[in-house]
Amino acid sequence: MKNGWFTIKEVSDLFDNTRGAIRFYEEKGLIHPRRDEHDFRWYSIDDIFQLFYLKRYASMSFSLDETLTTFVKEAELTLPEIQTRINKREQELNAQIERLMRQREELRKYRRVLQECESPCTRIEVCPDYYVLTADTFADMTAADLPALKALIAAMPLTSVHADLIEGPSGWRSVTSLGIIEANARAAGIPLHPKMRKLPGSLAAVRCVRCEWDAMPGQLIEKALAFRDEVIASGKTVHSFVSTSLILVHTQEGKTIEYHKCYVPFRDC
Repeated sequence: MKNGWFTIKEVSDLFDNTRGAIRFYEEKGLIHPRRDEHDFRWYSIDDIFQLFYLKRYASMSFSLDETLTTFVKEAELTLPEIQTRINKREQELNAQIERLMRQREELRKYRRVLQECESPCTRIEVCPDYYVLTADTFADMTAADLPALKALIAAMPLTSVHADLIEGPSGWRSVTSLGIIEANARAAGIPLHPKMRKLPGSLAAVRCVRCEWDAMPGQLIEKALAFRDEVIASGKTVHSFVSTSLILVHTQEGKTIEYHKCYVPFRDC
């Protein structure tokens, strides 16, 4: 700083902007630095206060382009038009806040599940109505199905991937599915794919199991069915499938370990 003039480094440090961004503001005609005999840029107090104003709008999440088309004299917008843009941005921020809150809640759930992996125990959970899109149906999809599939993928972590062990005439088989709780889909405006199958809500016995990578998937099937037998032995009338969800894969003492959450739905309260 010299006699009330600032160097580009000082300006970029003050506003946590790159020098390229400061030069960009100059190219847009928003600030007007002078050049000295060495062609170095020097920024005036007026430039600093103009950057204050730009920072203010940025702090309200307006991009530079939005600022230039809304809040500068060349924008020529009426107060109601500016109010409309502010209202629109508030709605967008509210949607972002809701999404971030959901992500935070999913993180908290995941942390609790990891704690259960360390000390496995059996819990009873309420499983609401749930829609699944099995891997088998993907082979029959066309380009027309992609928007709905994209919406499900974009909705994560509301959507989840799991594998169901289904009992059939020839024994047990594993079916991978993409699923979402019906209420979450409705609330978020996510279209339910016509090929999705509804699983009615029920109670479920839940437990985390530890499996070795080299023994998969046999070990997971064995442990999931053993857990199912325990639930049956406790007097519960179980459904004809067991659902499993991968929680974590990591290496421990040279062995790759998987942790899965097993759900055994049952009819009795």
